Amino acid sequence: MEEKVTNGKSGYSGSFGQLLMKFPTLQSFIYKQYFQKDSDSLEKNIRIRTLHSKFLEECRKLKIQDYEYPFITKDKAERTFYNYIEKLVEDNKNANAAMSRESINATQRFLSTGVGTGHRPYPIAPFSVVQLDGHRIDMLYTVNVENKHGEIIQMPAMRLWLIAVMDVATRTIIGYSLSCNENYNQTDVLKALRNAIIPKKEMNFTIKGLVYPENGGFPSIAIPETGWAMFDTIMLDNAKSHLAKNLIEKLANQLMCSVNFGSVATPETRGVIERVFGTLEENGFHRLPSTTGSNINDTRRKNAEKDAVKYKITYDDIIQITEYLIAIYNNSAHSSLDNQTPLQCMERRIRDAGMLPSIATEEQKAVIASRTYIYEIKTVRGSYQSGKRPYITYKKVEYRSDLLAYSMGLIGQKIMLEINPDDIRTMRAFFMDGSELGILTATGEWGRKSHSLKTREAAMKSANINKQKNNRFYAPLTEYEKELKERATKERRSRTKAAIVEVEQKDINIADTSTIVVNDTAQPVIREKQAYTPEEIQALLEADSVEDAFGKGLI
Repeated sequence: MEEKVTNGKSGYSGSFGQLLMKFPTLQSFIYKQYFQKDSDSLEKNIRIRTLHSKFLEECRKLKIQDYEYPFITKDKAERTFYNYIEKLVEDNKNANAAMSRESINATQRFLSTGVGTGHRPYPIAPFSVVQLDGHRIDMLYTVNVENKHGEIIQMPAMRLWLIAVMDVATRTIIGYSLSCNENYNQTDVLKALRNAIIPKKEMNFTIKGLVYPENGGFPSIAIPETGWAMFDTIMLDNAKSHLAKNLIEKLANQLMCSVNFGSVATPETRGVIERVFGTLEENGFHRLPSTTGSNINDTRRKNAEKDAVKYKITYDDIIQITEYLIAIYNNSAHSSLDNQTPLQCMERRIRDAGMLPSIATEEQKAVIASRTYIYEIKTVRGSYQSGKRPYITYKKVEYRSDLLAYSMGLIGQKIMLEINPDDIRTMRAFFMDGSELGILTATGEWGRKSHSLKTREAAMKSANINKQKNNRFYAPLTEYEKELKERATKERRSRTKAAIVEVEQKDINIADTSTIVVNDTAQPVIREKQAYTPEEIQALLEADSVEDAFGKGLI
């Protein structure tokens, strides 16, 4: 792009214009310094006042005397210099030079939009293209914390993540998930996608005034034909949770869905869902007392933590509010849809125009119901020499079952594990030919309390830190809970994690819990501890201590 330097012909025919005509190098100096073009200056986005001082220094280098212009003026031509810079920017608005002084987001948007032929998909048929993205809700909630006096008090936790799936053609939010983790992961993404496909069930609102619209607020309720509807293409950003190999494999191979990650640092290609998040915030979350506002300068964030505690806003409150806001949004007029609501637009295109989405097959339904699961291959361990019965190890914890314990021939063989990351207390095992081995249960305390994969990893990390401090290696879940509770009164992140652990756990104090799938719905099947076998009695007698027997899952 050719440089446009302002001269006398552009309105500076007075003393300043004559100065630039007499010393042409001054024009180039000002341009290069202001726009950082081939300049030896390392100063970024130089201020005009600073540039004026450098301009005067350059004038002295050109042997301009104190009795000559610009030194003879009262302000040394400062006002005229400011006007000149303003005109310089105006003349270079269509050049990349002016944009080079703006933020990286503005520059990226300038360089990637508005020129050439657009290649973004503009779908018409519902469910042909969907967008998925995560947004941190601008609202605080509280969790219960026990203080040093044994009193239960409420303290603010970290903000929740909203991971939403939106149909691009009709602007309808077809599913979502919430995550209270520090950052959402691939499991949260898979939950949102699963919820976008499985037919919606209405929530039981406990907050007064929150009711669903007459049509239910979600596609599968308002338009039954969309139950188990599949999408052709999903647009994601380049966040790490979206790039996980397990996620891509499930989308591309199991659901036959193409994945479009879009260009790096170009959110404009996924701008539709970003605007939806803004609408939910401005018309919902930002109107509530514990909102943190849109930025640090937003006056609405004043006393957000105090109000969250004062009004006892809970995690369940945000769950219900989010459900309600999305249902209302799906029934609100949208300017880009000719003032139709997203659900009206979807219904018209499906029923009147015949744009029916493809529906999941029975095989696909089974995959979708367990789409958040992880699959790993493990080797069965055990030893005839030591008398240790067969077991497998996952995340430093042994898993066993009665059937596996009596199958000494499986030692050294590989089996496939189906792992639910939301609860790894138990997992389903399969032989490599696909036949089922059964449910394996974690030994010790890990098999008695519900906990997620993320919580297990955090507890093990805490135990490793203790090991590095030369403490005896001991990593039960109760120690991790205790540490979180101790830190909860001081750290918001810790009390959030403590709340996550509390939500994951259930009042289960039995020895063995299995999970079966009936009609795609996971149901717990509880078995009481049977009488001890002769081998178990012998193992109890040989145990070094109660802790040793407990660690082996005998008591």
